[in-house]
Amino acid sequence: MYIFCEGEGTEPDYFSFFEGLSSNFQIIVIPPENGTDPMKLMALAKSKLLDETCKYSMDYMANDSVWFVVDTDTWEEEGKIASLRRFCESQNETITQKYSEVKPYQAWNVVQSNPCFEIWLYYHFFDSRPTHEEVERYSTFKEFVNASISGGFDFQRDPVRLEDAISNSRKVYSSTLEGSPDLYSTEVYRLGEVILLFVKDSLNRLRGKMI
Repeated sequence: MYIFCEGEGTEPDYFSFFEGLSSNFQIIVIPPENGTDPMKLMALAKSKLLDETCKYSMDYMANDSVWFVVDTDTWEEEGKIASLRRFCESQNETITQKYSEVKPYQAWNVVQSNPCFEIWLYYHFFDSRPTHEEVERYSTFKEFVNASISGGFDFQRDPVRLEDAISNSRKVYSSTLEGSPDLYSTEVYRLGEVILLFVKDSLNRLRGKMI
């Protein structure tokens, strides 16, 4: 699983928790190199996975997957997330055209959070959306999330609540007519569901020790 993300700290810190929890599963987190623009993340993915001199390779027979983890930010209004989604759709179509022996699956994916990735962290602890009044007491959404969680989100411990985060965020998820997540909604639960398939037993054991 290759994860291209906007953040250089938060997202890599989060997803690295799951590395090594299953011998059948490997996460490679690739942070931005030339900016967080979704188009730049797309260019980065092409250079890392599709170019002749690429560093990594995709094994579709082994169900390798790519996930772009993006914030709504201004990218939504600028149409850049829609362009990234179309790129992923075209890559998935190419798989079925080039590799007849591969059982169709969603190899290239975009998961968007509104307003940002921290809403996904929030749902590790809470099963309802925050209110505007609660959020507006803080200068940033990240500050709000850390204030809402006692001691702030602990990347060495709290990702063990993955199953809670999936359930909570999926329950309150809603989207616009165009298919983008509404405010305080996140699609990261889709990525979480795939990770959980491989690490659920390990997380259950860890949860008993850590919480």
